[in-house]
Amino acid sequence: MDTARRPARTRRALGLAAVATAAAALVGGAGAAHAAPATTGDGAAAWRSYELVNAARASAGLAPLVLTEEANRVATDWAFRMAGDSRLQHNPDLAHQLTGYRFYAENVGVGADAEQLHGAFMASPAHRDNVLRPQVSVVGFGAVRSADGRVWIVEVFEQPDHPVTPLFPAPATAQPAAAPAAQPLPVPAGEVVVGAAAPDLERRTRDAR
Repeated sequence: MDTARRPARTRRALGLAAVATAAAALVGGAGAAHAAPATTGDGAAAWRSYELVNAARASAGLAPLVLTEEANRVATDWAFRMAGDSRLQHNPDLAHQLTGYRFYAENVGVGADAEQLHGAFMASPAHRDNVLRPQVSVVGFGAVRSADGRVWIVEVFEQPDHPVTPLFPAPATAQPAAAPAAQPLPVPAGEVVVGAAAPDLERRTRDAR
């Protein structure tokens, strides 16, 4: 099946999940004194990020990652939070929002589109390491457009300690993608920002803290 056409349904599914997350957040904050800035889930950007990550892994001879409902939900929740607050930061509760894992890591960034942010992640050694970790098998993506048109992307990587049910079968061949630039794509100053890579922790390390 043509992978360029196949994701249409899955992009819609990711977008609907993002919209549902936004609605839940609005209901939960109905008593707030002021409304949060308008944000919109971007399923197409989330799916494109997935393609680009798996293409990078394929180029490095690594197995593709599979999407799970939990990882996607956690990533999308945090993308909405960052976009609503207009603040780029790592999720301080990530370790407690994921269940049954041996390892996790997170990339966060904001910019014009998925390709631009992927280039920035791959140009940063710490973020690139997260994308190309051999010991992870699961990933989740959150992509949210803020009112100013920027896309806020969260990538959650993990290695579960139990069998998981993927949202979709892992692609046999990753979607081809242009090789990432050595440096982030040229854009106006301040347009692309990636957060310092969060410390990746094995469960036993985290539990000892």
